[in-house]
Amino acid sequence: MFSFLNWEQFHNYDWSVFLTHIGPTIDFKSATAQRRLTEALLYLDFNISLTLPDNRLCPPVPNRLNYVLWVQDIVKTFVPGDDIVRGIDIGTGASAIYPLLACRLEPKWSIVATDIDRVSLVSARQNVEINGLSDRITIIDMSSSESILQPLDGLLSVPFHFTMCNPPFYASMEEVAQSTEAKEYGPNAVCTGAEIEMVTPGGEASFVSRIFAESLRHGMQCKWYTSMLGKMSSLPLIVGILREHEVDNYAITEFVQGQTRRWAIAWSFGTLRLPDSLARIANLILQSIMPHRTSLHQHVANVRSLDVLYNTLIQVLRAIEGIHVTPEPSGLHQHSIVLVVATEITWSRSVRRKKVAPQVSHMTSMGSIIMQCRITCTNGPHPIGEKQQASGPHLVYQWIDGSEQWGSGKFCQPCQPQSHPPSSNKVSYTNPLASGSLC
Repeated sequence: MFSFLNWEQFHNYDWSVFLTHIGPTIDFKSATAQRRLTEALLYLDFNISLTLPDNRLCPPVPNRLNYVLWVQDIVKTFVPGDDIVRGIDIGTGASAIYPLLACRLEPKWSIVATDIDRVSLVSARQNVEINGLSDRITIIDMSSSESILQPLDGLLSVPFHFTMCNPPFYASMEEVAQSTEAKEYGPNAVCTGAEIEMVTPGGEASFVSRIFAESLRHGMQCKWYTSMLGKMSSLPLIVGILREHEVDNYAITEFVQGQTRRWAIAWSFGTLRLPDSLARIANLILQSIMPHRTSLHQHVANVRSLDVLYNTLIQVLRAIEGIHVTPEPSGLHQHSIVLVVATEITWSRSVRRKKVAPQVSHMTSMGSIIMQCRITCTNGPHPIGEKQQASGPHLVYQWIDGSEQWGSGKFCQPCQPQSHPPSSNKVSYTNPLASGSLC
């Protein structure tokens, strides 16, 4: 079951590690064995010493690590590597596993961790202290506060980069029992969680909805608000609330470890966009609630030379009023990259019409950035449509910044190529200021 583990590291531990035909494993129905395994994994892989109370949740390491790594990837998209990063862990639990993992992985991160349970607070403080991280992890008792995001209150001069949360999944202990009974072969492991860790009024969807409601008040005081979810059915409910409030900058991901699946959602009130690899998943059931794509592959037919494609692209872009074009070094022979920053929307049909009428002012003042994307001219296999593949020179648009309505999906339409015979080795583009076929 754990074939990646070194048997020599574990066979001397006195918690019933034994060999099977597929490698070393433990009795996952034993709460003691689960705790010892978690403690051993954290110590051997992350140099984290952990003490877990017998009457509180024993957190499986892989899913927790996956969540931390996802948040880490989100932060890297907008924070330079040398900057200090501040986060909030809502309901840190007795282990304080999220702050401990995050601060071990990232030496410049600091985290405020909250909880309402006295037993968990005592244990969390102990775990932070024995790992020498008291200067970077602060444990706060929230039992007397009605606000979930209380650490954001009164700290207007200290912005946070992210929040994390692994809320109780269930609305009642009856729901916990029903979930266990619904599993065809029974649970794979014993549950060690206390009721306060597993149950919250309305369940996880209600809890995350409360976080979102509070985040409306705090806005960009925190860059990204995130939460793990234990039920796929919670995602449509939460996305529905985001869309009701016209929040289109959000992300969904899925964590899979063995037979266990978890999901996570993140949202931001800013305009910096995440790549599709972080914000979208391929699950067909959930496609209707996925956020807008931020990357687009554009096939260019009958073009044999990447240089011709690149030079023509630069020419067309520089002819568009209100945008700034900056070639970027790619370091790769078969890649050419252009950074495009727009301070005016001049490529859409509606704006061109308004330019004809002198009484209509510009929609956006000059100087303010309203859209930013990176365009890569590259060679090789690429998708065309949902299922087809093509090969050869093509454009890849990556939306970096801007509101949804002016995203790269609309901006790229002026770059539709005009076909030429293959022998001409020539490509031309529709004039974005004159064509009547644009958006």
